[in-house]
Amino acid sequence: MTLVELFKKVVFLIGAGASKDVGCKLSTEMLTSLKEAINNLTASEKDFINYKEDFNEIYHFILASLKYQSTMKDSSVSSSAYVNIEDFVMVLRQLIDKEFIIPYPLIGNWNDKILKWELKNGDVFLRFKDFITLLLVKDWTQYDKSRAEIILQPIREILNHSENIKANFFSLNYDLVFENVFNTTTAKILDNGFSEKNISDDTIRFWAADFNNPNSPTKINLYKLHGSIDWEHNLDSEEVSIKESIDDGREPLMIFGSYSKMLSFDPFLYILSNFRAKLEEATIFVVIGYSFHDKYINNLLIQQLSQNTDEDKPKNLLVVDPTRPTQTASEFTEELKSIQDSKSINDIINFRQISPERIKLITKTASQFYAEYFADGAALLKKELEEIEGEEKLFQ
Repeated sequence: MTLVELFKKVVFLIGAGASKDVGCKLSTEMLTSLKEAINNLTASEKDFINYKEDFNEIYHFILASLKYQSTMKDSSVSSSAYVNIEDFVMVLRQLIDKEFIIPYPLIGNWNDKILKWELKNGDVFLRFKDFITLLLVKDWTQYDKSRAEIILQPIREILNHSENIKANFFSLNYDLVFENVFNTTTAKILDNGFSEKNISDDTIRFWAADFNNPNSPTKINLYKLHGSIDWEHNLDSEEVSIKESIDDGREPLMIFGSYSKMLSFDPFLYILSNFRAKLEEATIFVVIGYSFHDKYINNLLIQQLSQNTDEDKPKNLLVVDPTRPTQTASEFTEELKSIQDSKSINDIINFRQISPERIKLITKTASQFYAEYFADGAALLKKELEEIEGEEKLFQ
């Protein structure tokens, strides 16, 4: 089996855990870091210091609301139920938009507080969101580049084995780890769908869905399903482009803290369509550092796995996660069912059923996985694929 053939049959999906090894924070860690950042606000941070007391109160209000919602859905859920920064920002956006989908007991008890915050600082919720976005861009998604280059070196080495390799990585992350490691000012081996064009002597990178260009020397397609800290939407031209600087103060284009995990325009529609198409074509879905708490993404994975239960067309899900050392495939599928059963306000149907036979848990970090599975000409990845295709031949 050639590497070209291998990478046509493998799709990679990376979550926050894939960037943890290089210093980026997990979504649960971001929530803890937010509390610390509020407490550490000083007079030198003049944009936000006047909101410090309110930010602290709102933080505890939203956290209490989220935990209350969890226990309302499932009385067995403990007070330490899974809550992350996306859930937190979702409630904050509801407060900004006056869409109070917060449990009534908390609204009743906190209504006076909400009014007090708005009377004191009418833009307090919006400023809190700005504060969180600033932390996301300048702190939570920052990483050690030298460490990232070392960790991703096995991927670079395997891509050098052939001119025709195209590896498809779909990312749920906002960070720039892959872009900055694989692309430099002198060499580019990663496509992210943006192309350059000159406007008034300035070179601007606009979304052009530029993947798989036969004239391009690139070997990785990176599809960012939820946007990126360096994307921006131009309100005048309605175009999406790459920001010249992530520190320009403008909010990046991301699906962050929203009930809807999809926006009805490109790049999001295009990338989602490609994700589904690549899953349809692939035999192995390699999921690295993803917590499976995004039901929208889960539906796409589950549907593809469940649609191909015939023995002559098997598909497998490889879950790379060091936090599951004793979990069995059956226990994983039950956990996934529980997540999918926990519906939010605009969930109608969530897919739930996966055969444990289609699941393999790999209890390694992202760096360990890259080092082992991309070594020796991606021998271990080839072995995984050959075992599935061998299973297929048994029934032919």
